Amino acid sequence: MIKPQHAYSVLIFLLALVTGSAIAEATSSHPVLHVAGWDAYADPENRNKTIGYKSFEEQSGYKIEYTSLNNLDEIIQYAKTNEQFDVLIISNEGIEALYKMNLVQDLNLEKIPYYQDLHHSLRYNNWCQFNGKVYAIPWAWGPTGLLYNSEEVPEPDSWDIFWDPKYKGKVSLWNDVSMIWITALTLGYTDIYNLTNKQLNEVKKKLLLLNEQVNTYYKGEQEEMDLLISGNVLITNSWFDPSARLAKHNKQFKMVIPKEGAVGMFDSYMLSRNNKSIEISHDFINHQISPAVQLKMSHITGLEPSNIETLALMTQDEIHALHLDDQSYFRKILLWDVMPRKHLYEQVMQEILKNHIKTDRVN
Repeated sequence: MIKPQHAYSVLIFLLALVTGSAIAEATSSHPVLHVAGWDAYADPENRNKTIGYKSFEEQSGYKIEYTSLNNLDEIIQYAKTNEQFDVLIISNEGIEALYKMNLVQDLNLEKIPYYQDLHHSLRYNNWCQFNGKVYAIPWAWGPTGLLYNSEEVPEPDSWDIFWDPKYKGKVSLWNDVSMIWITALTLGYTDIYNLTNKQLNEVKKKLLLLNEQVNTYYKGEQEEMDLLISGNVLITNSWFDPSARLAKHNKQFKMVIPKEGAVGMFDSYMLSRNNKSIEISHDFINHQISPAVQLKMSHITGLEPSNIETLALMTQDEIHALHLDDQSYFRKILLWDVMPRKHLYEQVMQEILKNHIKTDRVN
């Protein structure tokens, strides 16, 4: 029988063991690198991580925490209000906005050796540098194309297929200002980021007609995937190409650029102004633009890699499918750009979304 004083000693010993192991666990925990950006760059199997995280964590001893965001405004708002992130992934038209808001800091290219292997149209471009310093490192690029179910829809050559009555209820659009851009293209407008009042009114009329067709306006990558897998949507616009992932669900989709053309972007890494892990952040960015990680990113998202050395790891079919054998392809894309009268575009967008809700209730 254990005497009371001995029982007390045993209890103290056990508490010390538990407390000691908890302290040891806390002190041995890995440092964390906080990354935020577009939702399509979340690892499909672990969505609080980003593509390429496993090899980086193994090499660096750091843990990656990834925050998925759905649109440019959300990314900028996150950068403004959250001081806990170290690295951000943002599309090209948001780079200058973050720079002017003093939310980012410049990068040391000597610590990012893979930078020299980037696509010639991406290195040292005007989007990424200010006052002779580089603030953004491109990591992926591609068009916002027309994605369609190739088993149920003949290959379309125009965005006008969205208005074809045959596909009523089977159309979805990204809940994003890009709905205005592609509609403007169908109307023959070329200066789509600076539309006149008259042009915007014509775009609104055409989008109101489209509301009769639209199943839903999806908010992000996960919602888009769910819609396409469900079979409820056959045609959509998408800033990334999930065809390979959809094939695993026995859904055959293809992406095309219609005859009217397409908008597009390149996404880049930027360093937070509050970043306290400068060295490891440079290592992380360099790791992410390495050919091996770029290949993985391309397989998952269907986007083009920024590092041209990735081509050596690709099959000829992959290279051709991504138009990486066409030196002029990048220049064919109307890169997402700043809209001088963005508030007018947003007004049109809100009217369309409100009208769709009313239309949906009536139907």
